[in-house]
Amino acid sequence: MSYEAVARALRQGDARELSDLALAAEHGCRPALVARVRRDLALPSYRRGKRSSATIREVFLERSRPVAGGHREWLAQTAASGTPVLSCRGVHVTVGRVAFTMATGREPEGQVRPTCVFPHCVEPGCQADRPMRQAMAARLRVGAAR
Repeated sequence: MSYEAVARALRQGDARELSDLALAAEHGCRPALVARVRRDLALPSYRRGKRSSATIREVFLERSRPVAGGHREWLAQTAASGTPVLSCRGVHVTVGRVAFTMATGREPEGQVRPTCVFPHCVEPGCQADRPMRQAMAARLRVGAAR
């Protein structure tokens, strides 16, 4: 995106509470551009931890970005296996569980896994818990038996 689009977002106010990384991901630009726009508009720079009331959803959006094909990439902490993990306000959880809950409005049953082939995708719509995976497998078995 352009300098002007980032400037418009920052002038609207709500975007001021987002990190440079989150705004850059939202607007498809580099965080350095967002920082430059903030300086040019004489806005204070974003300070990590400034909002102790940040929700897990807000942290998820700040630490991930959309990528081609409708997927989402995690930009922060991962486990040794590469699994994206999130630590926020005393909560330690896989990002897949957060994304699943965002998409469905309910807690997952069993492990949450992406249903797509994008490595470690955290797009909420790409997540499935155990019952959802079992239902998909059953549909595939029925379709293969015909």
